[in-house]
Amino acid sequence: MLAALVPAGCSGHSGPSPSAGDALIFPPGLDVELEPGGDGVLTLYALTLRDGPDGLELYAALKNTGDVPACDAALKVTVYDQDNQPLGNFINGLDTLHLYAYALPDGSTTMAACASPGDVTMTNISTMAADIRAADVGQVVYYYSYFALDAVLVDGLEVTGLTAAPAASGTAYTGTVVNHLDAAVSDPSIRVFPLNRAGRPLGLAGAGDSSQVPAGGSWRFQTSATDMPGVDYAAFPAASFSN
Repeated sequence: MLAALVPAGCSGHSGPSPSAGDALIFPPGLDVELEPGGDGVLTLYALTLRDGPDGLELYAALKNTGDVPACDAALKVTVYDQDNQPLGNFINGLDTLHLYAYALPDGSTTMAACASPGDVTMTNISTMAADIRAADVGQVVYYYSYFALDAVLVDGLEVTGLTAAPAASGTAYTGTVVNHLDAAVSDPSIRVFPLNRAGRPLGLAGAGDSSQVPAGGSWRFQTSATDMPGVDYAAFPAASFSN
């Protein structure tokens, strides 16, 4: 099974800084609502909407407040203008920290990337239409999907020694991803979200390559730069693995 691998990069912004203070929703006054009937184990608690160099960018943080893992999860948003007219629908997978093993109908075992109960999961959507600006948006309505699997938590990928360092175009991150699985993984990647004091994601930095990481081995990385360093960060490793 292939873990979610989403290319990550730095992003620009204009207008008021989305990092200020302890705000959980930015811009101030933005209405964020759950789509009717969309209740589940995930709760969206923080969201950033900002103008990037290629158009509107969204960063979101959700927490698993239930008692089952949320596996292969994704976030969908519908963006409305100030007159409540839809501007578009957008979707991306949610980054998670843990791997779970579960049995397939043929008796073999595979793995899924999941948010364990109590975990925080994050995502970005930076492929929105270039002509939409943050000032145009009055409401974001979100919906999420996931699989609630009968699965067992396994030791997976761990990020160690994560350090922020100045870069030519902002802040980059260095560190190591350790493979605790009993099999090799390939195409390792890392996505790092800088956070404000409330834990709201402000931007994204990432790295990845086509190397193979043996069981018990590690991969050293240096991410792209982000222009929003924040005061803390959340890091999500991923890789490709086979049965």
